[in-house]
Amino acid sequence: MNTPAPAIHTAPARTILSVSGPEARALLQRVITADIETLEAGQCRPGGLLTPQGKLAADFLMFADGETVWLDVAGAAADALAKRLSMFKLRAKAEIVINTDLAALWSEHPFEGSAPDPRLGEGVHRGIGNRGDDAVSLDTIEILHGIPVFGRDYGESEVFPTDVNLDVYGGIGWKKGCFIGQEVVSRMKRRGTIRKRSLSLSFSGEAPAAGTPVTAGSSTIGEITSSHGHHAIGLIRLDRLEAASETPQANGHDCRIAVPDNLRPDAPAEKV
Repeated sequence: MNTPAPAIHTAPARTILSVSGPEARALLQRVITADIETLEAGQCRPGGLLTPQGKLAADFLMFADGETVWLDVAGAAADALAKRLSMFKLRAKAEIVINTDLAALWSEHPFEGSAPDPRLGEGVHRGIGNRGDDAVSLDTIEILHGIPVFGRDYGESEVFPTDVNLDVYGGIGWKKGCFIGQEVVSRMKRRGTIRKRSLSLSFSGEAPAAGTPVTAGSSTIGEITSSHGHHAIGLIRLDRLEAASETPQANGHDCRIAVPDNLRPDAPAEKV
């Protein structure tokens, strides 16, 4: 009996931007957060472009194909990202194009040209190509696993990349050298001052809507940024959560907040 081909979905509200040419990687390497020089064909890696103040101007998933780097970016951020990259291009031999004929694809199974989404392990595979079998949002899966997304959980220049766990997903190349905004986020890591993280919240009933404060006793420890069913994502102050002696709540409902080990605060680096 033949096994049916896996369903391949188009991710709505995503746009494909390409940076191509002999100096495409060199251009990206000096401006974006991720290490693009080590990205190989068949891999998917998150990355971001920061403001000089270290806030996220846009983030994306990256794929490599020879001299072309493909960026899967929120549609609302694509034009601004293309313009910003063009500003930094100077005389680099690279072309920046928004590809309206291509789509961001995903499936729960591998498909031709796909790679595992590093934020979700082997649970979701991402790729780029023609339109999928249907358009299906990833919101339910992402919220269930506490994965914040540009345009839903945060907007342009609103958060530091560590607020939305970009570093944990492999989207910051701490050892690759300078990039736009690098001094700010490197100092936060070095001094152990990464206090906010996007975390997974679960409720016994319907999760409150985005914008609802999360409290523990009389202390506000964060805010819900998105929700679906019994689950939500909240931008939470880790120090306040750690100090809380009462059960966290949102809109009067108790919630469980999961803090994976890789999102716990780092100790400040020792001075040499």
